[in-house]
Amino acid sequence: MEINKTKEVEAVLVDTAKKKKEKQKKPMTLAARSALTGYGFIAIWIIGFLFIFAKPMLLSFIYSFSKVRLGRAAVRTTFIGLRNYKYIFNEDPFYTQNIFGALSTMLYEVPIISIFSMFIASMLNQEFKGRTFARVLFFLPVIIASGVTIQILKEGGMSTTMSTSTDSVYLFQSTALKDLLMSTGFNSKFIETMTSVIDKIFDITWKSGVQILLYLSGLQTIPKSYYEVSSMEGATAWEEFWKITFPMLMPITLVCVIYTIIDSFTYYDNPVMLQIKDSFKALEFGHASAMSIIFCIIIFVLVVLVTKTVFRSVSDKVE
Repeated sequence: MEINKTKEVEAVLVDTAKKKKEKQKKPMTLAARSALTGYGFIAIWIIGFLFIFAKPMLLSFIYSFSKVRLGRAAVRTTFIGLRNYKYIFNEDPFYTQNIFGALSTMLYEVPIISIFSMFIASMLNQEFKGRTFARVLFFLPVIIASGVTIQILKEGGMSTTMSTSTDSVYLFQSTALKDLLMSTGFNSKFIETMTSVIDKIFDITWKSGVQILLYLSGLQTIPKSYYEVSSMEGATAWEEFWKITFPMLMPITLVCVIYTIIDSFTYYDNPVMLQIKDSFKALEFGHASAMSIIFCIIIFVLVVLVTKTVFRSVSDKVE
């Protein structure tokens, strides 16, 4: 009896060991690999945030409640409460105005850049000669883009307009179109809006490189079988776009919209960013830090609102 019991125990142990080996040898699923890759990218961001951005953000938060003075050996801070914030809202004549200017610019830039990027990505996804060169051409601004580069281009355009005694500082000017619209009797506000958008064609194209790449990657993940079935059912290209392409691109659209919002607010010529930069140059670290904190909160709230609204439509499309 004891021998039989011992054999049974050994058999159970062997089965348990085999099951453990089978579990260990079981390959990782695609979802697990994707999750692991995502955690890897997030880990890089977390490391960069902790070692590069965390300390400056904490110091900015402290400086926003302090009067900051530069000493010989170190920075001296004196706690003054909400005085910097009160000054910004009650005495600063430019900050609130610059905030509304940045918001108005963002409101028309985001949809225009998103639509333009989706259109260009759809074209670049087609097969034609020179497709690789065209893709590189549209993504080139992302590679060489910097505040210095585009500022040099803008200053070149500014020097040209100064020599011709015009007010516009854009590289492409729409004065002829403005005169034509005025002669036809359009509303002055409508004319200013249209010409402002056209004048910024260079900037819009320059800012669309990342979004085009994202939309292009999204288009390439849509199974071709969807389009084959729809063509067999007699669907037109217009119907395929609204029934297949657009719904499948909604998650990418959410990413592009959030990226464009942040890029618009942090662009080098944003009036709020320029004001914060001037305050730092004037050694007004407390005021500059307070303005930065307020601006960061506004961006965060706006991104959350967009995520809540757009993410609902993304979830509906997926369901």
